[in-house]
Amino acid sequence: MIKRGLATFIKEFKLLKHDRLGILVLFAMPILLILIMTVVQYEAYKSLNEAGIPVLFVDHDQDSLSVAITRGFESSKLCQLTVDDGTKYPDDKSVREAVLSGKYIVAVTIPSGSTQALRDNIATITDALFDGNEFDPNEAMEVVNIPIVVDPIARKSFVMAVTSGLREFIGNVKTGVLFQLMAHRMQEYMSIQQEIKMPTVDFFEFEEKYAVEKTMYQPNAVQHNVPAWAIFAIFFITVPLAASIILERAEGLYIRMRAFPGSYLSKLSGKLIVYVFVAMIQFIIILLIGKYFLPLLGLPELHVGEAKFALFTLALAVSIAAIGYGLLLGTVFNTPPQSSIFGGVSILIMSALGGIWVPVNIMPQTMQEIASFSPLNWGLSGFYDLFLKEGTFESVLPNVIKLLVFFIFCLVASVIIYQRKRRYQ
Repeated sequence: MIKRGLATFIKEFKLLKHDRLGILVLFAMPILLILIMTVVQYEAYKSLNEAGIPVLFVDHDQDSLSVAITRGFESSKLCQLTVDDGTKYPDDKSVREAVLSGKYIVAVTIPSGSTQALRDNIATITDALFDGNEFDPNEAMEVVNIPIVVDPIARKSFVMAVTSGLREFIGNVKTGVLFQLMAHRMQEYMSIQQEIKMPTVDFFEFEEKYAVEKTMYQPNAVQHNVPAWAIFAIFFITVPLAASIILERAEGLYIRMRAFPGSYLSKLSGKLIVYVFVAMIQFIIILLIGKYFLPLLGLPELHVGEAKFALFTLALAVSIAAIGYGLLLGTVFNTPPQSSIFGGVSILIMSALGGIWVPVNIMPQTMQEIASFSPLNWGLSGFYDLFLKEGTFESVLPNVIKLLVFFIFCLVASVIIYQRKRRYQ
């Protein structure tokens, strides 16, 4: 069995070595995909996350309320703020045109007299409280309309982030004005000469931490795209592998191989080992690109974690699962076009469902549940554990087991289908 495997390994290695165009495609395609997708998605993430949401703030008020809102947005990473006093965008039409042009995702306009209206409303409430008058505060309130213009293609979460921040800043101003008026009336009624000051320090402080304390790593597009497209490239090896198996069967090589003792798998073992070897080389090259070449383009360095053995084991499991799928395709179909079309489309579907194209966490809940059945998602989840969460061998072991079970399923199915086809030949 060892000699048969070694012979097929040498034969397959020589065939692959002479197919220079095929080797170029196998290695160049994933490299180009990683470079293009990482650069494109990183700029998108950067514009919406690191640089903030592009927000236009038109300030017609020029008073305490608009000043507090401006300071609040500028001190937060929530948005990339552009402030206008109404000179460039004097009316609602010009504001809508600015948003529709794509320059801003959200535009907020503070009408003139908003701060004074806030002071009058709170003064009415405090005066009634200290004078003992009964009245409905809702009827006495002067409502100020604050227009918020939103780009139709903007995600709802962006709009909610801006509006919640806006409410927070307005709430702080309301609290400050209420404190000042209450303190002033208390000084009048109690004849207190000492000035009552409102504390400038908030009662609550929020400290944001990552669940992983051992690293200062910040998640970004590099950490998603490098492992994602590495998995995609490894699984795409199934297309030439399946075509190679079919061609050998069509050319009569398997008929000659039947004369030699041994099982179907033993005759293919050398071919499978060669393609696993190619897949692992692919993976190593892609990791090196993420760690050393992408930083030269101004992108973050790929963080691979500390569990190198777990990383190797997971990559090997992904490679074995992909080769098993290629073996199944090569056994089921009878012509290379059939296997190429079905294999390419099925891998695209599994990659889309598995979170290769877009991260699973931004998919709808139903799609997230479907993603858990994709072998590509099992590999990607394991790499997320290692790259993002400082995972260990134990944390990726469930994903490794799933990938090996998938390989065994493909292997058993291939043997059964091969034996049934042989009976009818």
